[in-house]
Amino acid sequence: MRRAEERRALGTLAALTSSALALLPGLAGAQTDNGWELDYGYSMYSEGRIGASKISAGSRDRYDIDTHQAKLAVPIGSHISLGLDVMYEKMTGASPWFIEPNLAGDPVVVMTGASIQDTRTDILGSVKFIGEKSRTTLAGGTSFEDDYSSINFSFGREKDFNEKLTTFSWGIGFSTDDIDPTATSFDPNPRKRTKKTGTFSLGLSQVIDRASVAQTSLTLQYADGFLSDPYKLVHASGTNLADHRPGTRTQLSWLTRYRRHFERARGSLHADYQLAWDTFGVVGNTLELGWYQDVFGLVTVAPSVRYYTQSAADFYAPYFAAGLLPSENASSDYRLSPYGAISYKLRADLRLGDLLKVANATLGVQYEHYQSGGNFRLGGVGTENPGLVDFDVLLVTLRTGF
Repeated sequence: MRRAEERRALGTLAALTSSALALLPGLAGAQTDNGWELDYGYSMYSEGRIGASKISAGSRDRYDIDTHQAKLAVPIGSHISLGLDVMYEKMTGASPWFIEPNLAGDPVVVMTGASIQDTRTDILGSVKFIGEKSRTTLAGGTSFEDDYSSINFSFGREKDFNEKLTTFSWGIGFSTDDIDPTATSFDPNPRKRTKKTGTFSLGLSQVIDRASVAQTSLTLQYADGFLSDPYKLVHASGTNLADHRPGTRTQLSWLTRYRRHFERARGSLHADYQLAWDTFGVVGNTLELGWYQDVFGLVTVAPSVRYYTQSAADFYAPYFAAGLLPSENASSDYRLSPYGAISYKLRADLRLGDLLKVANATLGVQYEHYQSGGNFRLGGVGTENPGLVDFDVLLVTLRTGF
């Protein structure tokens, strides 16, 4: 359910920031201004087993997710492009349910059984109007799972200035979500819930010289409705209560990117930094560095590393003292705990068009290893959440454009 929300937020931002990054050689792959595009991707996401010393009950096996994604862009004349993006994913495994103290007082997690199975389908359609110095995109889509459905709309606008060396972009988006939780032993008759979310983004891109470009953007998001997790509990001195979070959340993020191409080395440096804040009290910092190396004009090899650190939500604790009321905000979700994470990624893109004379065809393979923990956080943590996750992702993509 939450993965769908994260994908929509990232997709909106990516749509606003695409054009300026295409100004440097080798950064845009098979992307074209207004031509046919057909992309397909398949990924295998696998979370590592939770440590035996961190679990109290339930399955040690966590989520495995297989994802198929296809994207089609069709030009209508020279100034209009229609887009269709479809994604299907199937997930199985177990997830943290609640945290309780063991006999020594250390927090240990109670997992759900390994019987969770769900599927999710995302469909997004768009129309893009391409002018001499501007691009305008209208998009609408839906997402549905067994217990969740969403409808979303967005509008984005990019305008070039200064002989196309400067690009200003902005966009708005809106989504309405319906949550119909599955019955559990804790709540055999759960109520249907709703949530509405609005997003506003501003971005500015500047070509600095023939080899470098910088970009900065702000994204503001406001959510109102049911923001708790219906499948998580909090433990308060022998009593379990439902996860309960504030009914509104404002999130603000500032993302800055820098790209520099080194002609003699036939490679490019990618550097990204993001600062995120929200009214739950979570402050996150992300730094990512990557190097994109051209090899014989046929392959681009890109190793990268990303570091993340965050503070805890104001109402987070591994477990709570006696006297906690059901109406009080309280959560033991590891995603709201203080922690840090580091991930390593290696990607290779083979330009099949040069080998097989297929127009702009690129075959990509990417592997990522992600590891999180309290010791990765700047300043450390007093008590680490035992539900923190490690995962691996293998992604294969095929992109064509003509």
